[in-house]
Formats: sequence, structure tokens, C-alpha cells
Amino acid sequence: MAIRIIGGSARSRRLASPPGSGFRPTGDKVREALFNILGQSLDGWRFLDICAGSGAVSLEALSRGAHKVVGLELDAARCRHIRDEAIRMNLAEGLDVRCGDALDELSRIRNGRESFHAAYLDPPWAEEALRQKLLDALFASPPLCQIAAVEFPALGSPPETPEGARMIRCADYGRTSLMFFEPVNGDSNAGIFFWTSSLPEERIV
Repeated sequence: MAIRIIGGSARSRRLASPPGSGFRPTGDKVREALFNILGQSLDGWRFLDICAGSGAVSLEALSRGAHKVVGLELDAARCRHIRDEAIRMNLAEGLDVRCGDALDELSRIRNGRESFHAAYLDPPWAEEALRQKLLDALFASPPLCQIAAVEFPALGSPPETPEGARMIRCADYGRTSLMFFEPVNGDSNAGIFFWTSSLPEERIV
């Protein structure tokens, strides 16, 4: 699958294919929908990409002006690939790729008192239990992000809403669904109208 950056400073640049087999990069249509929802410009944002894989979402966020992007990825070769592609596209400034188990990395993030404007969660589709553990970890008190988007198969089981969060919208894009969550308490409550009014209408729940 050809992967390209959709918007921002690196718009239309193509990414090299990541090493190995069995990867499932987030497609152009889904990424375009994601960033239409979050906003065309992410100037000053801190963005967390969990199970970063090809790096397409991380690099898209940087291209659109994110101040800092932390990408979590288990596979060492893919970690190197993301860093190399960021350098090639002049997007390396602000990128922090952390190679290791995503749950362990989230614990380190919490211990380091880091927080993010948005998080994107896209583990292997067959790993539903891992997906739920990661989502729960994001919204354990205090939450690590103001909004989280989860990618999962449209015909599969959706994630459960974690304690301390509310699900605000779900949309289908062919074989892929995106579900959005925000914390129940905190400053993000002021943004409910923005998130719900700007989300696509494919499926409203």
C-alpha cells in the first residue's frame, strides 16, 4: 500500500514502506478523516501515537504543525524506519519515537507526568484485549490526553468505554471505524460542543 502525507508542510510526500510483513498502515481516507476532525492545523499540540507502525499518523501530525509527537512502537526496525522517514521529510524536530511495550511506555509517561492534547490508538486488530488495556491506561486518573481516537475493524467488536471517559462519536470508513473518547471530568468538558459538532456523520451514537 502506498502511503502519503495528506496535509501540512510535507503534503503529498510518499513514505517508504516499513520493514517486515503483517503491518496495516492507517489508510489515507482514515487519516484524512482523523485530522479533519482534530483540525487541519495542530500548531503547538502534543500528540501521542500508540502502536505507531509505519509512522504515517505521527508524521502527518508533525506535518500539520504538532509541537511534539511521541510514537510508541514495539518493533525496533519500524522505530528506526519512522525516525529515518522523519529525517528524510524534514519532520524530525519534535519527534520522539520510543521503542518498547506500549503499556510499559504509558506507565513511564504517567510517571513522568507527561500529557497530550490528543492520542491515537491503533494496535493490531486481533489484539482486542491489548486495545482495551491501552485505552483504560490512557484514561486512568489523571487522563493522559484530552481526546483519544481508536481505530478498529468496522465488522469487529468496538472498544468499551473506559472508566473516567465518555465516548463522543463513532464513524465508519469502509472496513475501518474510528471511535472518539474524552475525559468525563476536567477542562476538556468545555470542548464537548466542538468535538461533537465537527465529527463526521457516518455513524452517530
